[in-house]
Amino acid sequence: MLCSCSSKPIVKVVTQTNTVYVLPPPDWLELCDSPRFIGFSNLDLLNHSLTQTNALAMCNANMLRLQQWRQQYEHND
Repeated sequence: MLCSCSSKPIVKVVTQTNTVYVLPPPDWLELCDSPRFIGFSNLDLLNHSLTQTNALAMCNANMLRLQQWRQQYEHND
């Protein structure tokens, strides 16, 4: 009676994982511009210069890292 059960093929389940990277569009990775200075004294100029220089450097460093990340994965498509 069990002979009929042995004729069934053995089914193996194969799982395949595909990683799909959703990359940000190039427009979102443009480097940052610094706003124009509006002030009245040398102290205003100094504060603006220090603040904007640091903010711009951090923004551009982040954008360069994102651009490198995007370039790494856009060629794998």
